[in-house]
Amino acid sequence: MLAWLATAGCSNLPEENGVAQLEVIHPGPVEVGQTITLRARALDARGDSVAATITWTTPDTTVILTPDGQLTGRTGGTTARVQAQAGSLASDFVTVTVIPRPDTLVIAGDSVLAVAAGVTASAPLLASLRSFQPAGPLAGRTITYTVTAPVFGDPSQRTVELTGGGLTLAAVTGADGTPSPPVTLDRVAGQTAPDSAIVTVAATTATGAAVPGSGQRFIVRFQ
Repeated sequence: MLAWLATAGCSNLPEENGVAQLEVIHPGPVEVGQTITLRARALDARGDSVAATITWTTPDTTVILTPDGQLTGRTGGTTARVQAQAGSLASDFVTVTVIPRPDTLVIAGDSVLAVAAGVTASAPLLASLRSFQPAGPLAGRTITYTVTAPVFGDPSQRTVELTGGGLTLAAVTGADGTPSPPVTLDRVAGQTAPDSAIVTVAATTATGAAVPGSGQRFIVRFQ
């Protein structure tokens, strides 16, 4: 997760072994438990890249950082200062944001919903992503909703669909950890809805691990 190049100064130290400056690729956010590789390059006085051994340090305990630049998020909702070094030359400190990890996916409303005759959409299928450290809901994360029953061999022949159309939806969470806008299961116009349908929810961490609570389901009954 890398942002734009940020040139870090050499702290007014003289050129050493042909290195006059260290240019750090500014890292994007790192999630708790996620490991990213910090990157920098050594430049000579003309701004050309030169070979150099670069090591990394941090004065903060909100991350774990190895000398070769392997940085792991440790404390969510915080930042860490990191610095590249080549001999006695050091870059300016660059700030890394540590974001909370989604630790649980919970059903935040009714898991069984009824859709009355003549009504086109269910009530919101409320699921929420939450972190344990710091404790609270997570905004700006993704919950995947999937219609798992009935099974439509040809999706174009579906009789129900999620908000916006389709049988799968990657919904982005709002401040309370639930999708914003809400997700509903809708009848498809001109089709006869099934007696019931099942929608499952899932989420993953930045490392690709399934968030506990993934696989829970909503049952929607059509009247």
